Amino acid sequence: MKKLYIDASLPFRWGPHPPVGIPRVETALIRQALRWKASPIGFFIVDAHGRGQMLDDAELRYLRQLVDDELEQPVGGEGSSYLARLWKVLSIMRAAPFAPGREFDRVAAIFLSGSEKRRGLKFQLSKTAIRLFKIMKSALCPCRLDTKDPLKEENAMCFLSSASVHELAAIKRPNKARSGIFTLMHDLIPIDFPQFVGPHHARGFVRNTAWQLENSRLLICVSKYTAERVRCHASASSFRRIPLVAVASPGAFLREGVADREMSFERQNQGRKFVLYCSTIEIRKNHILLLKVWHRLLPLLGERLPTLVLCGRWGWMYEELVAFMAQHPELGEHVQFRSNLSDRQLAELYRDAEFSVYPSAVEGWGLGAAECLDFGLPVLISDAPSLTEATQGLMPTIPARDVEAWCAAVAKACTDPAWLGQLRATIALRYRPIREREFFATIVDHVTALGSSRAWVPTVAQARPQLEQING
Repeated sequence: MKKLYIDASLPFRWGPHPPVGIPRVETALIRQALRWKASPIGFFIVDAHGRGQMLDDAELRYLRQLVDDELEQPVGGEGSSYLARLWKVLSIMRAAPFAPGREFDRVAAIFLSGSEKRRGLKFQLSKTAIRLFKIMKSALCPCRLDTKDPLKEENAMCFLSSASVHELAAIKRPNKARSGIFTLMHDLIPIDFPQFVGPHHARGFVRNTAWQLENSRLLICVSKYTAERVRCHASASSFRRIPLVAVASPGAFLREGVADREMSFERQNQGRKFVLYCSTIEIRKNHILLLKVWHRLLPLLGERLPTLVLCGRWGWMYEELVAFMAQHPELGEHVQFRSNLSDRQLAELYRDAEFSVYPSAVEGWGLGAAECLDFGLPVLISDAPSLTEATQGLMPTIPARDVEAWCAAVAKACTDPAWLGQLRATIALRYRPIREREFFATIVDHVTALGSSRAWVPTVAQARPQLEQING
């Protein structure tokens, strides 16, 4: 196959804190690329001018520590002073070869201020201090020497991260890459369901998707559902050419990542039972349905109703959720919000929960649902097609908007231990985990299948039979 290069811009931008969602998937890809022995792989970043820059030895060492979760993170620090926490954050940033991105700024500001909802004067001042330090560090650092740009290497295939796609699409510079480019497509949700995102994010996503379709030779989708949506979108749009489309399902990766850290996977007796939902807290994830379900079941089940643990970072458009909690203060003792957990803490929640719920309105893959099955945890899912795909058709499916049906399913899971036992047995017997190496090997196979020649990128009409064949 052609020389393969991997863009590591996203983990550097994300910085040393637990990855979630898209960063978790792309971090796993890079981690396995670093361990790949079958063929040589080069690693690079994309700078602010859209040029590829190869990593030097020191940067590669830092990258390995970063994706292997061996670096200090802005977590913990309970009881320590603000200045002690600030020093920890600045030390983390000083050790990084590249300035982390805005998500690290927000996570670090939460660590400093204690404001999980990313609001308040203390949070804003903390975020400002972090960004001022980044500016000072950038000004004092010596200019980086130019290196070989793999994007200009004709006999090469380059993976571009979602972070770099965003930057390249934003600078509106025509693609001058001589290498073949391949990218990951995680979903088309902001295009298909713009009501679930802010207008600014939707506009940026449309721009980024157009760039991917026009400049990639290969577009790897995380699910068959996403691949089909890409095919439909490309067919209905005015793109002159589109890339070849393939599927590489990412699995989950969390359990695999913590397995080497001497963690026991035997369920622990933690006292009161709890039900887990792990996802970003935002409108698309449909947390409001769960609050309505718990509100209805509380007078019916009483102490038999487990605590609902909503685990994830606060995202956007969650005002209805906050208002519902304020209107029903009795839920305060039965609903917990948990944010900014380490991977080990998250794994312990999956291990010890009675069951999980995943009522999301739409998903590109459904990482949290797959994580449940990785831990042998039954999960009630919505009828979003990719969730059935992620859970391999093994878990109960309930319409995302049907509150009565969710009440019935949750009540059954709470009161019928034999049913839950059957679901656990089904997972143990029939679930096939997708490991990181398998995910990366599938990607390598798709890249290799392009062949060693600079094949043309087909038009929409020419590509349709190939897309249908790839997507089954």
